[in-house]
Amino acid sequence: MRGQLGQMLFYFVFLSQVLLISFYFPRKILGRVKHVVEKYPPSAYPRLYPVSLDVTKKAQRTYWIMNLFALLVGIVLVFVGLWWPSEDMLHWDSESVLLIYLLLQYSPMIIAATAGFTYFNLMRKADSRSTRKAELRRRSVLDFVSPAVLGLAIFVYVAFVLVIVYVRQFEFPWFGGYSNIVGITVANLVFAGVIVHNLYGKKKDPYQAYEDRARQIGVTIRGLVWTSILATAFVALSIGLAAFDLRHLQPITLSLYFQVLAVITFRATRIDDVNFEVYREDPLAT
Repeated sequence: MRGQLGQMLFYFVFLSQVLLISFYFPRKILGRVKHVVEKYPPSAYPRLYPVSLDVTKKAQRTYWIMNLFALLVGIVLVFVGLWWPSEDMLHWDSESVLLIYLLLQYSPMIIAATAGFTYFNLMRKADSRSTRKAELRRRSVLDFVSPAVLGLAIFVYVAFVLVIVYVRQFEFPWFGGYSNIVGITVANLVFAGVIVHNLYGKKKDPYQAYEDRARQIGVTIRGLVWTSILATAFVALSIGLAAFDLRHLQPITLSLYFQVLAVITFRATRIDDVNFEVYREDPLAT
């Protein structure tokens, strides 16, 4: 960072990352879980609870404690950075510190997602229905993403490749060259694989209503397409900042980028308009 003002701006942006990902979003997610348990209790919606409430409450406590730990670490980093000022966080590489801290922030969500696979496996094992409805209509990406947005993703990728080819001719010592293209291409291939799995893979929740699954697939696919656009644009922005000797702004843009990705991820946890009636013992009962 350059100057006290720039350093203050960075720690302000970083503090917003700490509070957003490790306090606000976890609190909202747990609030949604509490709402579901209170409004759709196991006595009336047994299919929604393949494990006991004690197990789910313990998992919620663990999730909250892990997020509080990440919150505490983030606040400590802010205070240390302001008390012990330097050009980089902890007198180390700021971007490396930010990446490591982001992994800490996302660890509760990763563990929760892993537990979710077990949760849905138990749902499938408990599913005693002899007949199930099949979805006969074949989906495509364009069912969930407009041609304009998909075209924007392709345009941004092609533009990124051209920028890399152009910048490479200047032979900057810090420039990674074509490895940038390889990295973004691999990331996009991973996104494409997840999209294909969501479109044509077996649904995890055996009771999930068709409309709910379609909505969930749409949120996931749109999120991945926008993540692809943002990731490509962010790498291009980072190269541009370095080329114009503005690398001191990179930690700020990186933290902002992480926060935008967190907002996209959080949207996938929405429960608006979810049909919980499918989890009743008798879905036709009212």
